[in-house]
Amino acid sequence: MKRLKPGNEFILLTVVVFAILSLQALGAFEGINEWVNSALPLVDTPWMRLLTALGGDAFLLAFSLLVIYFDLRERGRVSRRTVAFVGTVALGLLSVLVLKFAFAVPRPRPDYGTYAFPSGHTFRAAAIATYVSDRWRKYAPLAWAYAVGIALTRLLLHVHWFSDVLFSLFFAPWLYLLLKSLLGVEDE
Repeated sequence: MKRLKPGNEFILLTVVVFAILSLQALGAFEGINEWVNSALPLVDTPWMRLLTALGGDAFLLAFSLLVIYFDLRERGRVSRRTVAFVGTVALGLLSVLVLKFAFAVPRPRPDYGTYAFPSGHTFRAAAIATYVSDRWRKYAPLAWAYAVGIALTRLLLHVHWFSDVLFSLFFAPWLYLLLKSLLGVEDE
């Protein structure tokens, strides 16, 4: 399958990210969110909780340290691509936190943490998938299966709405491409 040129990919992602954000602000997802939530069974098992942990902070930190180690071993320095990834994670998680409080969307299960929109677990997984897809292209399908899988765990646990995970799946690659562009990252 032919990839979009980086500039076109960024433009498309910009349109999608801001469209989802605008639709969320207008309340356009409410019916869809309710429908998806009611259509999916609650799967709150130890196995599901283990899977969802793969989208948590500990896994993200371990992955980040591993890719920094790979860079240092292979190049003797941290690549700008990895700097873009780490920046995406830092700026993205801050943005997720700000958006959670700005939108203040209650979770489907109100007893489960703070606000819902957007999904931090899904953002983390999508950031990892974006970076893996860029650095090791042959693993892109596996990386995105992981990210979509994490998004599905959030829906099956009924701790996020469909719009929460949808936004995060597009926001992470958008932010990564933005930072790569600002850092002048080309294929290294």
